[in-house]
Amino acid sequence: MSCLEATRSRVMGGVTPGAGRLREHAVALLHPEHPARVRDGPGHGARRGPGHRGGPITFPKYLDRPQIVTHTSRHQLALGEFDRWAEPLQENFSRVLAENLSILIPTDHILLENRPQSATLDYQVQVDVLHLDGWLGGESALIARWSILDRADRQLLSRKVHLNAPTDGRDYEAMVVAMNQMLETFSRDIATAIQRLASRAVARE
Repeated sequence: MSCLEATRSRVMGGVTPGAGRLREHAVALLHPEHPARVRDGPGHGARRGPGHRGGPITFPKYLDRPQIVTHTSRHQLALGEFDRWAEPLQENFSRVLAENLSILIPTDHILLENRPQSATLDYQVQVDVLHLDGWLGGESALIARWSILDRADRQLLSRKVHLNAPTDGRDYEAMVVAMNQMLETFSRDIATAIQRLASRAVARE
């Protein structure tokens, strides 16, 4: 499925009514990894991974809008007039991260921040997204701080990640595809860290 899906609604562009050309609205959505692509993932072959809870996941205010944000210069941003997110980006990102982790780590015990906590959960993942945007025809970037806490809310690990992915095209779809690739890489990094922490915990028992 494409990361960018056109809706049936159309709007008239141009200054003079009737003189402009029709252009489709398009809505974008990040998607989780396909299970067939994680055969070599950190949790492949394991019977049951550790339970974990995703959240809180925070986003900067400049991304709290339906339009897709792009860079036009180092200090200037542009909002996509016709190209928008299908849902709030923070919610989309959080759900896809949770789905990716549930695929990469074989467990049914994973909750998002807005769900009730469970005593069976071993780890909590906190993410502070600092930047998630890009240049049309250039690169997309994901900069985030993330940490893993144990059941007692003690921090076990803290990292800052700066990921870049080239866009294979000059349109919004190419940029969203690049964002999806970065989210997959980000998910794998977190999954690997959780599995290593779980392995150490088992070895100490």
